[in-house]
Amino acid sequence: MMLKWLKILAKIFGALILLLILLFFFATSTIDTSPYFETQYYRNTIQNIEEAVKNKTEAEGSLLAGFARTNITPKIVSGTPDPNKGEFNSIKMAGYGSGKIATGVHDSIFAKAIAIDVNNESIILINADLVAIPEDVVLKVTEILKGKISRKQLFFGATHTHSSIGNCMPGYVGKSFGGEYQPEVVAWLAQKFSDLILKALADKQPAQFSSGYIKVPHLVRNRIIGESGRLNDKLDLLSFIQENGRRASIGVFSAHATVIGTDNEQYTGDYPGYFQRHMEENGVDLAMFFAGTVGSHSNKGIGEKFVKAKYIGETLADSAQVALNKMEHSGNMELTAISSEIEIPKLQFLYISDRLRLSPYLGRKLMPEMNPVHVQGLKLNKLVWLALPYELSGEYGLDLKNALELQGYNSVLSSFNGQYLGYIVPQKYYYYDTYEARLMGWYGPSMGDYLMELNFKMANELTHTKL
Repeated sequence: MMLKWLKILAKIFGALILLLILLFFFATSTIDTSPYFETQYYRNTIQNIEEAVKNKTEAEGSLLAGFARTNITPKIVSGTPDPNKGEFNSIKMAGYGSGKIATGVHDSIFAKAIAIDVNNESIILINADLVAIPEDVVLKVTEILKGKISRKQLFFGATHTHSSIGNCMPGYVGKSFGGEYQPEVVAWLAQKFSDLILKALADKQPAQFSSGYIKVPHLVRNRIIGESGRLNDKLDLLSFIQENGRRASIGVFSAHATVIGTDNEQYTGDYPGYFQRHMEENGVDLAMFFAGTVGSHSNKGIGEKFVKAKYIGETLADSAQVALNKMEHSGNMELTAISSEIEIPKLQFLYISDRLRLSPYLGRKLMPEMNPVHVQGLKLNKLVWLALPYELSGEYGLDLKNALELQGYNSVLSSFNGQYLGYIVPQKYYYYDTYEARLMGWYGPSMGDYLMELNFKMANELTHTKL
């Protein structure tokens, strides 16, 4: 009898071991180190970009520019909410995994836009005090404005404040960083963005343009390896002046807007909010801030929390004014724009070991469904702007920015263009024990080099040079 029970137990134990082996086999996969340039997704993407180049937008002539802003600070109410009026019972702040439910407002948050028109070809730059621009919001905006403006004309970006509106991204990852998905929040934001875009287009009038930059190394740091790391310390600047004297300025910087930490319960634009307000208190009618190559860079400043945010934001604004005062404007514009879909490798989500990640199948269950991924490029005279759907490392960005500067071009590399592919850091950091690579590097060690080749290709096509 004992022998019989032992045999039964042995079979049960063996079945459990087999089950665990099968679960491990289906739940994990080895990290794919295949050369990206030998893959089908690479060949398809190159073909897509070459086709997009044939259909690129080109225009030359006098510049028209229109400015617009809208307040997107939600109202938290205890009674029956009206999402059409921006009223909600609760919204979680997006950006921190342990983020708080918003209970008040420290400073209002905004969405802003600049419409650019050259010889009836229009491009709109749209930005908001959000941690990212949710894809569902962009899709709904495109639907609302169908027949009036196309997706390829819209260049989106975010300030990347972590103390703003959540509940906009579906799936496990979206819920982890921004709370349970609320379609009514998405619908409200999409309508606000759509109205904003139309308002900017309606404001178009003759204008002049200039671009430049100023270095501010004391406000940014390499957060992966510290002082020894390469640093993109440029505050990139765009300036528009309408014929009536109204001014709009855009600042693009690479320090994470995470000065205000996880214990905060109030809406705030973080240091980009202070930057914009300080600019608008000192002669600029519309100030915008885009997160640049934030994939490896954090902020640096004096004080803590709001004191530090104020110091960084207002110091950046003062630096911007120094550069703006030296910039020469022109009403003549050469505009080139390219918008292309790209394909991406399979998910290699969640670090398990140096050789293993969660299987692509399970990774797709945790991530929202990815629609066709867009990359966009814009040239305005001697400025090249790439709007990217990820957080690009400042170290990667330096290579392209330096190459463009040698050719006489200013450049902007902005993040959060309506989709999100995680952090894109140099391959040398992929196996380094960092948050950027292990938790937020979702597509394998070759992803950075692959995307940077595409970025160089887009810049080459915009400038007609070989960088």
